[in-house]
Amino acid sequence: MVRRNQHGKATPLQECRPQAGLPKDVSCRHARADTPTITIMTLANRLSRVPHTQLVQTPMPLEAMPRLVACTGCDLWVKRDDCTGLAMGGNKVRQLEYYLGEAVEQACDTVLITSAVQSNFVRLATAAANRLGMTCHIQLGDRVPFDDVFYRTNGNVLLDKVLGATLHSYPEGEDEAGADRSLKNLADDLSRKGARP
Repeated sequence: MVRRNQHGKATPLQECRPQAGLPKDVSCRHARADTPTITIMTLANRLSRVPHTQLVQTPMPLEAMPRLVACTGCDLWVKRDDCTGLAMGGNKVRQLEYYLGEAVEQACDTVLITSAVQSNFVRLATAAANRLGMTCHIQLGDRVPFDDVFYRTNGNVLLDKVLGATLHSYPEGEDEAGADRSLKNLADDLSRKGARP
């Protein structure tokens, strides 16, 4: 990252010196001697071996932040994650490319996911499953103590329904182990009925 002074001259915000014994192409930003570091090429090679499916429409736009530049003197840009092209976007779409890439590789036809009632991640997972031709079952946990009927029927819950998800309730809130067991039971039940979750 660079800071520009009032004359436009670029100066590094934090100088990074390679640690002894590390390859020159390894970024040492925040690196410690006991932290394993890998090169960009090694990381790209490892990621290329992980199942992946394309969900993000690329390239995604970058937008200049001129008012923040004026205040900070830094050349700042924002990556427009709202423009991923999937259910109003969000940074979780890239994560779903790997989760659902594995599902595609295993010839699954059903996606199961659990999260809070108004979860953006669940909305994106439902849209992604829909795009890939998979059915989606979502288990919504009562993690927020909110009894308003509209909380359980509008917003992301409504969008989940519009996108074709089958909704299941998990009233136990923050009990993640219990939620996982409940989802496993649902997966077993769907498998017995011929689905491939």
